[in-house]
Amino acid sequence: MKKVKRFILLLGLLLVGIFTKAQTPPDSIACEQSLQEVVVLAPNMERMDNYILVLPDANQRRHSGNAYELLRNCFIPGVMVDMQTGNVEAMGAKSTLYLNGQSCDVRDLMMLRPRDIERIEYHDIPAGKYSNDRTAINFVVKLYRYGGYVLAKAQQTIGFGHGIYDLATTINHGRNTYSVFAGLDYTKVSDNEATSEEHFHFDTPLTRQIEQESAYKRNGQYVQLRHQYQGQKNYLTTKLTLVNSDMPYNRLNGTSDLTGLSNQPFASKTSQNSLSPKFDLNGEYRFSNTKSLNYGAHFTYDRNKYDRRYSETDYQNLVRESEDAYSFRAACIYNMTLAKGAFTAELYHYHNIWDSHYTENTELWQHLWKGESLAFLSYNRRLSKKLSLTSRLGVDWLQYHLHGSNDMSQVTPRVNVRLQYQIPRGSLLYAVNYVNSNCGTDIINDAEVAIDRYLSVKGNPDLQKSYDFVTYLYYMQQFKQKWTLSAISQYNFSHNYVTTDYTRRGNRIIRSYSNDGDTHHFSEIVGLSYRLSQRASIGGDIRYAHSWLDARESIHTNNLTGNLNAAYYWHYFSIQPTVSFRQKTLDFATMTIAEIPVNYSMKLSYSHKNLYIAALVSSPFTKRRTKTTMEAMPYCQFREVLDRSQSQYCNLSFTYTFDFGRKTKIIKEEINKEQNSSLLRIK
Repeated sequence: MKKVKRFILLLGLLLVGIFTKAQTPPDSIACEQSLQEVVVLAPNMERMDNYILVLPDANQRRHSGNAYELLRNCFIPGVMVDMQTGNVEAMGAKSTLYLNGQSCDVRDLMMLRPRDIERIEYHDIPAGKYSNDRTAINFVVKLYRYGGYVLAKAQQTIGFGHGIYDLATTINHGRNTYSVFAGLDYTKVSDNEATSEEHFHFDTPLTRQIEQESAYKRNGQYVQLRHQYQGQKNYLTTKLTLVNSDMPYNRLNGTSDLTGLSNQPFASKTSQNSLSPKFDLNGEYRFSNTKSLNYGAHFTYDRNKYDRRYSETDYQNLVRESEDAYSFRAACIYNMTLAKGAFTAELYHYHNIWDSHYTENTELWQHLWKGESLAFLSYNRRLSKKLSLTSRLGVDWLQYHLHGSNDMSQVTPRVNVRLQYQIPRGSLLYAVNYVNSNCGTDIINDAEVAIDRYLSVKGNPDLQKSYDFVTYLYYMQQFKQKWTLSAISQYNFSHNYVTTDYTRRGNRIIRSYSNDGDTHHFSEIVGLSYRLSQRASIGGDIRYAHSWLDARESIHTNNLTGNLNAAYYWHYFSIQPTVSFRQKTLDFATMTIAEIPVNYSMKLSYSHKNLYIAALVSSPFTKRRTKTTMEAMPYCQFREVLDRSQSQYCNLSFTYTFDFGRKTKIIKEEINKEQNSSLLRIK
């Protein structure tokens, strides 16, 4: 651990030295509308006013199995790609992903070949149709008029049971593209271990020590039909998707030692299933070179089932839940480029309906609906060659109705102001945001479900209005065509943040929700990437965060951590090591402090023509155990968890593509596998 701290300190001193050297005289940079004049960041990067244009080179394309891996291999400053979890983060927050200007997620990009990607646009200062995002990453793919492909992909993990198997085909005909995706995945994990100590502050205090083992199995199947039309002015994509997600079992067995009692056995088994058809429509119409309209509509139906059976000495509990969930989302964004800036108008609406039934030990019917409408006007004004101001003003109308409870309706303003200043080979940005926040309907309900003999979980439909204030200073600059530095300092304040709340009812603890407190989060991130040559690159960041919660409980944490990754290419082979250092985080929602150990991995790949093979080895010599602490009145918990899926495994992947007609664009596998549900479940 001393070596790790010493390494972080040395890397920090190096970054501080580079940042000090960066104070050079200012230079001019072209505005968003003058794309011919750009600032070269690196051999494959260019600064385009509001975004960074990335042109991946041959090695980066060849040694990436999909668009997601290509993004990681580009070493974009400020962008961190977690190869194991699939998270894409920029400037300390989750980044929104797009494909040809249409929103997608990491899974959607797993079926996209790097060779078919023309460029990547990293919108670190989002404008226009990306104004709703903190940061946005858009993958632009090649357009073809005829031909097609068949793609087969297999991924298997050794160390625990996990596999993904996909088959896809696409046919291009004129301005139309037809695609079919189908696949399945499964996860089977056993021998997970956990030890915990719980303190119940009853009239007679009770302490419970638990040792347990768990095992679970999940599987899913999905199929998608997709049609895309690419006209001179019109772009339209329609998709019909069917997803089935099943968890046959999640078993937990162990013993508990209570005050005065020892070795009390207990067991629980949970199963759940979700069947979900989805329909998506996305499009863009260009009135002229300066005016365009983006629109989208999404319909989803989910049929959810959830069962949990728990038993211990002289106590049993059975809960069965079923639900019909309906979701509708619509968006319309109008963009207009002006002589000295840009204007954007946005309309959004989100509507959800949940019809839930709880049976067996908990008898309850819940009918909830929630609607949220938002409208924004944005104006970007170029004040000078180097300085521009963006103001985004909007209003949010939120309402929901829970059967048997009071209706809620609230209107809240939203404000976003950004001041951007161009510096030599980079940009400096200051932003202030005021937004409202709301919670999901899995929290806003009247259901109560028993966890065990002493614990229950309950919803709360009577939460207060809440809002967030966010401000940050962002800096990005490139030096000598190889070094690229980014830094951000930010502060987040949340008023009436929703956290768990523990109350006592006799000899039982009720875990519910409250939002009568505030949260504060201050963080600084300094990221660095260095392109050694066409064959080698290295990147990483250092992060410091101070978080504190002022509610019924007052909790403070400090965290200093970092990430380091590299890539080396040699002909058909590549090697890509990654290290994430130890970190300590505070989860405001659960009031839990987690200590996460070091994680390291190594990826080896072989790529030749249409064949791609890769192996990812994760923490082969370390069993990663996560420690969590939650101290509240009248309940406290301390846990140590060993999850077999977090270390000591090897992931093997195989991808083969057969092209016919000519080389054609591969369309993304845009399958959203998330389930829409309000059911109150045991976590």
